[in-house]
Amino acid sequence: MQARYVQRPFQVALLAAVYFAAAKVSLLVAIPPGYATAIWPPSGIALAALLLWGNRLWLGVWIGSFAANLTVEGAVLASAVIATGSSLQAFVVASLIRRTLGVPRRFAQVREVLIFVGIAAAGAVIAPSVALLPLATIFPLPRSDLAWNWWTWWQGDACGMLIFAPLLLSWSAPGIAWRRRKIFEAVVFALLLIAAGEVVFTAGFGRTFVIVPFVIWAAFRFGAREVTTTSAVICAMALWYTLRADVGPFSSLPQNEALLLLLVFVSTVVVTGLMLSALLAQLAAARDELETRVHERTKLLAESERRFRLMVESVVDYAIFMLDTEGRVASWNLGAQRIKGYAADEIIGQHFSRFYPREEVERGKPQWELVVAKRDGRFEEEGWRQRKDGSFFWASVVITAVRDDGGRLLGFSKVTRDLNERKRVEAELVRAKEKAERASESKSQFLANMSHELRTPLNSLLILARLLADNMGGNLDPKQVRFAQTIYESGTDLLSLINDLLDLAKIESGAVTALHIAPARFDDLRADLERTFRQLAQEKGLEFSIDLAPGLPPTIRTDATRLKQVLKNLLANAFKFTKQGAVRLRIAAYGPRSVAFAVIDTGIGIAPDKQQLIFEAFQQADGTTSRQYGGTGLGLSISRELTRLLGGELQLASEPGKGSTFTLILPLSDERITAPA
Repeated sequence: MQARYVQRPFQVALLAAVYFAAAKVSLLVAIPPGYATAIWPPSGIALAALLLWGNRLWLGVWIGSFAANLTVEGAVLASAVIATGSSLQAFVVASLIRRTLGVPRRFAQVREVLIFVGIAAAGAVIAPSVALLPLATIFPLPRSDLAWNWWTWWQGDACGMLIFAPLLLSWSAPGIAWRRRKIFEAVVFALLLIAAGEVVFTAGFGRTFVIVPFVIWAAFRFGAREVTTTSAVICAMALWYTLRADVGPFSSLPQNEALLLLLVFVSTVVVTGLMLSALLAQLAAARDELETRVHERTKLLAESERRFRLMVESVVDYAIFMLDTEGRVASWNLGAQRIKGYAADEIIGQHFSRFYPREEVERGKPQWELVVAKRDGRFEEEGWRQRKDGSFFWASVVITAVRDDGGRLLGFSKVTRDLNERKRVEAELVRAKEKAERASESKSQFLANMSHELRTPLNSLLILARLLADNMGGNLDPKQVRFAQTIYESGTDLLSLINDLLDLAKIESGAVTALHIAPARFDDLRADLERTFRQLAQEKGLEFSIDLAPGLPPTIRTDATRLKQVLKNLLANAFKFTKQGAVRLRIAAYGPRSVAFAVIDTGIGIAPDKQQLIFEAFQQADGTTSRQYGGTGLGLSISRELTRLLGGELQLASEPGKGSTFTLILPLSDERITAPA
């Protein structure tokens, strides 16, 4: 930190001295009254110094400008005001450039050159504007002369910043490597440039174009430092020949026009050089980036190719190999060796037809497969193939045509998989399926026979038990009547169980697939359910209602028998598990093409973890041995399967202690063809 404080005064003093010296040299070509020149190098030196060393060196600019102006006329106030304008100008321009471009030791893009030129040209108005008032006070001039002096001042500061700031900034960074051949080229370049300057600036306008190739030469063959140096030399020669030697293309004109044309010439040379250098730097950066990307992409492609080759060579479950355009084997992997039995040195170069049975080779099938793959891009089949030992295996074969970017055929890739194991598994699955179907058929036959055999005596038993329970002759006492009623109720439960088992067996075996689709009236459906459950509701003291929502069509097209079976099952469950409250069936539209049958009860409800379980066969919410409610647990399972058969879905919403809602959703019009009776 202490070294920095010691170094800063030295930098301020050095900048002040350099500024003073450059100003004195520049004043040699000043335009009367002595404060303005066509090119003012101190402005460029000040800008470069503040960019490189920081804006805190503005004091060095002020001191150098003050000293230089004080030695001209000795006016302290005017010198102080001019120094303030010069230092303020350097500070503002340096701040703007640093904020937008940083410290531009090299212009890497054309956009940076345009920004730099714009800020320098705009910022150059500060010093002449600040100095205009004291200059007008000391040197009374006509308004036109004062305006022209302001213009010359702005031109000098702008050209100074455009020429000398890039020159100093570029030389503060490393440049090209100066080898012997490059040094020789630079000497030749300098001599030719001086000679060209002599030719151009001692003749008329017609020869100024001779300078342009030297700017291009410096940009292409050297670097940014050499371009800025070339521009500075050209501008110095133009200024010297015009203002001191009084020769050249600009000297024959009036001074005002000469300065204007000199400004245009200097600006053109400088901006052309800077933009050409930036463009070449931008192209070089793009080329380097492209080369880097190409190198990285090439590296990635090589690595990808290596990994792919290793992957293909290490695959043992598939035979993967290449064929040339004639069908000869060009590559071989471990999978091909394992499946086909050939080592790589035995098979490479041989025709792939040796993998085919003799009769297929005689028919020309291998060559035909290549023709198809070449035409369609791909050939795929399953068939018999032959191993080296003469044995055959069932194979999946894929042949793909391989082409380059221009579409030229390079060969074929062939992938072969041994499917012997799959064929064996498929055969076992077929046998198992046939066995299961026979077992299912036997089960269905058994259940049908058993249901018939059980129903016949059971129906007789129920008739007799009903007659005894009715006690029409009055010869049974009350206890015997209760026994008869118990026999009848148990027989009824047993008959219901037999019917449920038979229905479930038919559904699971796929026997229940015939549907009798026909229009069914909602009023008839309500009347049937009312007759079935009204007496039960009165016996249990429960409210019971069936509501048809407004807007329903009069009919639904479905299998009415299966629909009633599901609804009766749901209503029976609702009455079974409801001790008090109500059971309701609400029928309403569900979307534009469906209808919902909601069975709502105020019963015991179903716990969330049981709501999926109850739809399984032989399952109930209360699955313990001490459960309070009877039943087999088959009703909801049968209802769910019948619902699917009808093309609908069955939903459940329930909360323990508050009741349940089972919603059957069916299409209003089932357009399937009615199965024959």
